[in-house]
Amino acid sequence: MRDFLTRLAARRVFGIRPGLETMQQLCAALGHPEREFAVIHIAGTNGKGSVAAICEAALRTMGLPVARYTSPHLVHVNERFLIHGEPVSDDALARALDTVEAVCTETGLEPTFFEVLTACAWVLFREAGCKIVVCETGMGGRWDATNVIEEPLVTVITRVALDHCAILGDTVEAIAAEKAGIIKPGCPVVMGQMNPKARQVIEAIA
Repeated sequence: MRDFLTRLAARRVFGIRPGLETMQQLCAALGHPEREFAVIHIAGTNGKGSVAAICEAALRTMGLPVARYTSPHLVHVNERFLIHGEPVSDDALARALDTVEAVCTETGLEPTFFEVLTACAWVLFREAGCKIVVCETGMGGRWDATNVIEEPLVTVITRVALDHCAILGDTVEAIAAEKAGIIKPGCPVVMGQMNPKARQVIEAIA
């Protein structure tokens, strides 16, 4: 695990880089594992983790092969990747990182810390045969690495407030627009209790 964390930490040199181009190319090089799941995609300022936990627990109770991807972790990075309710093993994480890094070497791609973690999630969940993934955005929505999901089963937007203003904008409306970037044509949208200004923006985009 120490080797995994060292290799992963090296990716921090690329900082935070909003945009989907690198992630799209990385997913393509991996054979588009993100297209193999039905995804519940969750964005918002507060409550994403709770909604993800509730959805995952309900689906797992139904006996469905479900995974969950959230961030950040509290103690161990494994907490970000749950398969059938359990964090993935150190060995599984290391193998997933090997796969992702091999593709980066082959293609010359230089993904960020979070992009690599997200790619590892898709690889882990594909290998485990998961059919449903509950996925929380890392930051925002429109340019978040998780937004390579093209046809989610449903999108969820929890309460929106001011967060990451330097990147997402300094008004509730601007941030709501970024969060609403996960909305896709023909996909149901579930919205939590919302600031009226944010609600207006999200409804308009939907």
